[in-house]
Amino acid sequence: MAAYFIVQSTISDQAQYQQYRDAVIPLMARFGGKIIVVGSPKQRNVMPGVTFDQAWTWATDVFRDAVKRAEDRGITICFEPLAPVETNFVNTAADGIKFTKQLNSRNFKVILDVKAMSSEAKPVPQIIRESKGDFAYFHANDVNMKGPGFGEVDFRPIAAALKEVGYDGYVSVEVFNFDEGPEVIATKSIEYLKRVFA
Repeated sequence: MAAYFIVQSTISDQAQYQQYRDAVIPLMARFGGKIIVVGSPKQRNVMPGVTFDQAWTWATDVFRDAVKRAEDRGITICFEPLAPVETNFVNTAADGIKFTKQLNSRNFKVILDVKAMSSEAKPVPQIIRESKGDFAYFHANDVNMKGPGFGEVDFRPIAAALKEVGYDGYVSVEVFNFDEGPEVIATKSIEYLKRVFA
């Protein structure tokens, strides 16, 4: 079943977040899903008065038990590196991989997002190659907040890099600008992706 959750909680209290997480993981398992995507850009910002190292430690502690629970349910938690305009915590794929590898679990990986990777200095295909084996989900979107094929991002080298690293998971379309309407967005995006992955 191609079910996954995108966790965009507004919970700021650590205990409340853990309670929320403890409910989401078994619910996901009941749906037969295998991937939980954790984005939550503003909710994970490093707050004033908190050092980056403190935030890193606290975030690691929050995920430690969650990852164990996910392992028990056969679920993979994918942490999403995001652009600096969205959050000030974990802005590159390399940092995301560093964060997830701390827990030494096959069930804690990153998700790669084209829009977010486009904010990095490296080309997106290079990031994909360098992230081989460390990502378990992929978002196809454009820097213009629309779907693949609606902007300037050329997905052909991206598709080639995904094939090169042996990625066989889902490539989902994530959009934030819905001007064209859902049917046009879905139709054009899947047609474009079929062409570039052919």
